[in-house]
Amino acid sequence: MAQPPAGPWVLFVPIVAPHPPFEAPEPWFSMYDRAAMPDPVAPAKDPDSEPAYMTAVRERYGLDRVTPELWREIVATYYGMVSRMDAHLGRVLAHVDDETTVTLFFADHGEYLGDHGLIEKWPTSMHSCVTRAPLIIAGGGLPGGQQSATMVELIDILPTVLELAGITTPHRHFGRSLLPVLRDPDAEHRTYAFTEGGFTIDEEHQLERAVFPYDLRAQLGQEKPVLVGKVHAVRDREWSYVWRRYEPAELYHRAADPDERHNLIGRPEHADSAQRMHEALFTWLVDTTDVIPADTDPRLPDVALPAPGGSFPVRAH
Repeated sequence: MAQPPAGPWVLFVPIVAPHPPFEAPEPWFSMYDRAAMPDPVAPAKDPDSEPAYMTAVRERYGLDRVTPELWREIVATYYGMVSRMDAHLGRVLAHVDDETTVTLFFADHGEYLGDHGLIEKWPTSMHSCVTRAPLIIAGGGLPGGQQSATMVELIDILPTVLELAGITTPHRHFGRSLLPVLRDPDAEHRTYAFTEGGFTIDEEHQLERAVFPYDLRAQLGQEKPVLVGKVHAVRDREWSYVWRRYEPAELYHRAADPDERHNLIGRPEHADSAQRMHEALFTWLVDTTDVIPADTDPRLPDVALPAPGGSFPVRAH
C-alpha cells in the first residue's frame, strides 16, 4: 500500500459489507459461536400498532418460517462480516500516523437482523436498530477513549471535517460541528435528532425496481406505494415520534421501551409528549424546507431600472 502524501490529504474508503447477501469467507465466517448469539427483539404484540410494511414484509418473505437457530446463524454471519470489515480498516490505519491523521468511521444505516421479526431494512424503517448508525472520530490530537450520549446526526460529519480542515462553506447547511463534543463529551450538541425517508404516492413510477436480493422489497413498494410512504421521525434522549404521510403516527418511550415495541400514540397520559415532539418536528421542517441560494443565478438577466427623475441609466440584476 502506498504511503500518504506529504501534504494535506483525504482518503475515502467505502466498504460495502456488511450488506446483503449475508456471507463471509473464513476465518470470519466461523469466528462467532452460533449458540452464543443474542435472540432478536420480538415483534410487537399488537400488529395493528405497527406501520403496515412490517406485516407485509414478514408475509412476503415468509419470515414466520425462520427458526431461532436460523436467526442466530444470520446474526453470527453478519458479525463475521463486521469483523472482516474491521480487519480491512485495520490494514488502512496501519499506514497512517495517528498523531496527525483524523479518522472518521460511520455507516449509512443499521440492520434488523431479525429484530421485530424483520430482515435487512426498509425505505421507511424508523426503528433505532436501523437509524442508529455507528460514529467514531479519533486521532489527530483529539482526546481519546471518550463516549458521548448526546444527539447526533450524520449531517454533522460535514461541518466537523470542514472545521478540522480549516475550511468554511459558502452555502447554508444544517449540520453542526462535533468538535466541541469531541473535546468535552458532556457538552450538549442537539436536543433533537431527525430522520426522514420514503416517497409520495405520485412518485410510484420512480420507485425501486431491483433484482435479487432486493426484488421482493421492490415488488412490495410497487404494488402498495403506501408501504414506502413519506415518513419523518424525531428523537430526543427519551422519546421517539414518527409521523407517516399515509398511516397513523407512532410514539415510543425509549427510556422504558428501548426497542420501540410499544406504540403509545393516542394515549391521553402521553399526549403532552406527543405534542411536544410533533411541534419539534414541524419546526424543524419549517426551518430546513427552503434555503436562499448563496450565489446569484448566472441565468438572471440584466434589467434596466428607472433612476429617480424617470431616466434609465441604472442596471441591476
